[in-house]
Amino acid sequence: MSERTPVSEECGKFYQSGVVAMEKGDLNSAIASFMQALEIEPGFLLCRQALRGAQKKAAIKKPGFFKRLFQKSCFSTTLGEAEVLLHLQPLRTISLAEQVLNQDPGNVTAHKLLAQAALAADLPGTAVLSLQELANEHPYHRATQMELAEALAASGDTSSAAAVYGQLLKDNPRDGKVLEALKRIPSQSVAEPSAAPEEGHTDQPAASAGSSSPRPVRPQQGQAKPGSADDAIIQRFEPLLQHGPRNIKFLKMLAEAYARKMMFDKSLSFYKRALEIAGGKNEAIEAAIAQTTLKKMDSELRRLDPKTPEYSAQCERIQNQRLEYQWQTMANSH
Repeated sequence: MSERTPVSEECGKFYQSGVVAMEKGDLNSAIASFMQALEIEPGFLLCRQALRGAQKKAAIKKPGFFKRLFQKSCFSTTLGEAEVLLHLQPLRTISLAEQVLNQDPGNVTAHKLLAQAALAADLPGTAVLSLQELANEHPYHRATQMELAEALAASGDTSSAAAVYGQLLKDNPRDGKVLEALKRIPSQSVAEPSAAPEEGHTDQPAASAGSSSPRPVRPQQGQAKPGSADDAIIQRFEPLLQHGPRNIKFLKMLAEAYARKMMFDKSLSFYKRALEIAGGKNEAIEAAIAQTTLKKMDSELRRLDPKTPEYSAQCERIQNQRLEYQWQTMANSH
């Protein structure tokens, strides 16, 4: 079994029906169609991404309190059956887990079982979808991050896997398991990032198969270079902010990645969001903002053309701005 986009005609019809229903806002019909398509082709990853998006949209219309209690009692029965079948019929476990996620897209137990079953069925991309949800919910849980990195590597997304391993090494530079796992990642996936221009970049979501397809859950952001570790960080964590916009750790990681790429405006925007969430006062974030601002000014100085008549005036202006900013920063710190 493989995760592929070429699917049978019958499966494709169900998928397209789901796409049309989703565009009309008929989320229940969309979910039903996507589920039917996945029963035929469990490895149809694009369809599962679309299903996950429909589940989240449908969850906005939350049921009443007593209905939620009734649903939770039903979940325990369904999840119990899914756990029993995990190693015997992993595809059935995936289907049962999806039934729960149709009603509760953030159900931790369902995502755990789905990820385990997907790996058992050799569907690592499917496992990644659930492991990303778990990692987003518990960003400091080492075991979940390790499982996510392993699934990413197995699915062929070695750049993202390297980014996750790299973050784990930041927390524990001597982690033997992580160091050993990194050895199995192709060297180009952890290469040093190349500098990118400050302006003129655009954010482009990943193309989906067919013009009418819903956007994938994990869009590819920015002008990413596949071999860059910083691009891998941006590609993985920027989409996660849609579900965890107040996650300071993600914001700081993105700010650092953009700063290393010399995209200082973008970097500063993430630092400032993190500072706002921290209540407007955080010594480490404020220091990072100051350092990044000075780097931006230095970069502007380097980009000036000495051959132009305005060079001296422009150079003097930026240098004065730099001195004024340094003075203001020192004054604010006392």
